Amino acid sequence: MVALRTCSFVLKVQKPKHEAYPKELETIGDHIRAKRMDLGLLQKDVANIFNVCEATLTGWELNRFTPTHKYFKSIVTFLGYVPKEWREGSLGTRLKYARLLSGLTQEQLAKRVGCDESNLRVIELNKRTPRNETLIKVTGFIQDSFLLKK
Repeated sequence: MVALRTCSFVLKVQKPKHEAYPKELETIGDHIRAKRMDLGLLQKDVANIFNVCEATLTGWELNRFTPTHKYFKSIVTFLGYVPKEWREGSLGTRLKYARLLSGLTQEQLAKRVGCDESNLRVIELNKRTPRNETLIKVTGFIQDSFLLKK
């Protein structure tokens, strides 16, 4: 009598990503492309979501150009998160994206935090660190803006 031994196992591996899938999420175009591909959507589908032509979306995804500020809110809504670069960059970068996500102009935000518009501009460009009172207001604004968009 011969005893047969059998074993069974299942190998589970993640399906490889498409070659066009971004290797790293460095730009807003990379984030958009990755999310689109994760959802299995075509470029024309996402272009319709943003109300832009397919060529515009392709340009964003290929990093030929960056979306203008009027699309930032809808991009964050589509992604379901605020990109890390917007939240963790320099003070000026975080301030710029928080302002754009809030739909404010530099003039409007300057009035809100109690500083001059030209001062706000150089802060966003990382050419000046704000004084303590302005810094407290600016960092509070940034935190509030990004908390609302998570």
